Amino acid sequence: MEPRPRSWRWRLRAAALVFGVGTVVALLLTTFTFLSDAHAVGLSFLGVLRRYLAVFWLWGCLVPLVGWLARRFPLDMPPRASKGFVHLAAAMGIIFVVMLVWVVGSFTLGLYDEPTWWAAFRHFWPRYFPFDLTIYAFILLGWYAFDWYARYRDRELRTAQLESSLQEAKLAALRSQLNPHFLFNALNSVSALMHRDVDAADAMLARIGELLRLTLASDGSQEIRLDEELELLDRYLDVERIRFAERLAVVMDVAPGALEARLPPFSLQPLVENAIHHGVASRDRGGQVTISARRVDGRLQLRVADDGPGPSTPHPREGVGLRNTRARLRQLYGDSQQLQLRQPPSGGCEVMVELPWRT
Repeated sequence: MEPRPRSWRWRLRAAALVFGVGTVVALLLTTFTFLSDAHAVGLSFLGVLRRYLAVFWLWGCLVPLVGWLARRFPLDMPPRASKGFVHLAAAMGIIFVVMLVWVVGSFTLGLYDEPTWWAAFRHFWPRYFPFDLTIYAFILLGWYAFDWYARYRDRELRTAQLESSLQEAKLAALRSQLNPHFLFNALNSVSALMHRDVDAADAMLARIGELLRLTLASDGSQEIRLDEELELLDRYLDVERIRFAERLAVVMDVAPGALEARLPPFSLQPLVENAIHHGVASRDRGGQVTISARRVDGRLQLRVADDGPGPSTPHPREGVGLRNTRARLRQLYGDSQQLQLRQPPSGGCEVMVELPWRT
């Protein structure tokens, strides 16, 4: 995985973290050194602190170089032995430069008694080499730990994005099934109506076109306001009113406070279509469909009921619209949604939907 580009703010925070850690470690080592034996040789606390700060800040400037070596020669990929040798050689070279800069600077400031800076360098090289090698190892391990964490976060983000994309694709597929399903039924109605009333069939086609226009004009949002959903539903009912005329009666019982609630688009249309198909179209005298919506215990409760004969079996088979709606709600809300198909004591059939209240 390629590293993501870093902004200047991120680089500034990383530099502040590196030098902040170096400063804290320098303070701790200075305190330990001063309390152990520094006062015995006449060194002041600030004198010891300046030396440690010089070392750790110098190493801080070399962190990008160590990071580049870590990326260029990763120890978690073969061949590990040759890459380990490269890191050892690089560590020796970097330590040589660090100690050379430190010794020459200290010698120039008159902090050593050796006659030449080279004599001071040969004196301190075997003494401080293990210490500097440990610093290199800690920087290397710290870089790998940070890189592993960044890759882990990237994988989490990519996984979440893939899951979100998959869910959106499933919802889009489920939603796209509704349009052909409705269009098939609507065109069958137009075909039947053409033999009885051409003007009514023409009006129905106009309403179907208006409904499809509104569908195509939607921005693909997974949720819309209830008042927007009712507007879409009213366009659908215009089509059905032409088809059934006085045989179809629709009663709206929507609490004003529920209009701002959000729900998936075209959630009510397949439920109403199911009620019309089973409760109105199956009887010569038609029937009534009641649509209600209100807030109950912090949840949006929707009911679509008809006064038809009701289900003929205790567990009726669900059609495309009902199965599709159930699947969409499950994808969007998981276990926090509910869709029930039941027969009220008064007869007919009722579909009750409960969703989390969202505005």
